Amino acid sequence: MSARSPAVALALGITVAASLLLGAGCLLPGGGPVSGDAGLLESPPFSELLDTAFRDELPGRLVIYFLATGQSDATYIRTPGGKVVLIDTGDDPSDVVPFLRDRKKVTKIDVLVLTHPHQDHIGGALGILESFDVGALYDPGFESTSPVYAEVLAKALDLVESGRLAYVTGRAGLTVDLGGGAAARLVHPVDPLDNEANNASVVARVTFGSFSALFAGDVEAEAEMEILDRGEDVSATVLKVAHHGSGGSSTGEFLAAVGMDVAVIEVGPNSFGHPSPAAVARLESAGAEVFSTLDGSVIIVHSDGRDWGLLVGQDG
Repeated sequence: MSARSPAVALALGITVAASLLLGAGCLLPGGGPVSGDAGLLESPPFSELLDTAFRDELPGRLVIYFLATGQSDATYIRTPGGKVVLIDTGDDPSDVVPFLRDRKKVTKIDVLVLTHPHQDHIGGALGILESFDVGALYDPGFESTSPVYAEVLAKALDLVESGRLAYVTGRAGLTVDLGGGAAARLVHPVDPLDNEANNASVVARVTFGSFSALFAGDVEAEAEMEILDRGEDVSATVLKVAHHGSGGSSTGEFLAAVGMDVAVIEVGPNSFGHPSPAAVARLESAGAEVFSTLDGSVIIVHSDGRDWGLLVGQDG
């Protein structure tokens, strides 16, 4: 996609931000942290939860942090059983490593999912593998010439050979026990992989009791239709919107099958037109309350397996 001039990009970012923030329940820039933005569960103050070490944050609940890492994806999950799951890593080691190490006091990542080998999803992965013990790495095994991915893969294979990491090729049908009654089931991809990396993304549905969250990677319309054609269960309370809210994703049919209450777009200022106003409109038409990290907000969802709560605020 061709880059726009800085002035056009800035104007586009302001326009999209205004439509999203005013119409979709997000914080206005500078609005400060908000507690209990949505859901039935009572939420602690945003800053209090953000500063709580992972072992102590809302014991017995599933806690999901959609992190603000600019135009990239990074989601941190603390499961009811105390495990740590990371789905994508932002585009730079400084995006996530300090948050996990200094703020959450994490020493081990039990499950690391790299949805596909684009830098905005794996750029921080080498830092994760070098800074933490990682139990298992799930990735689609998509062939890529990316130097960043080559470094990540080389480090991962080194750890596998030394018996310090399990490497799993993510495929639909795999189920991962996350402890405490939580689990993740992969609903995409299948063999043979699509020849386009976005459509080869690992898509995971995390469940805890009647609560569920679907992490759609960067899949586009073709992959969404393939998932539906296979009859996969994609129903979810919360949807991590595909491809930063791209207009080529989040088709009406797919969103109807998901039936989410909340949609979260991980996105930053960009020249691509993300999130697409058309995609946002489809999400809202499907009944979702839409939240975005566009203004630097961190979005936290927590659930006791039945009800859920949501907080939005600024990190720092």
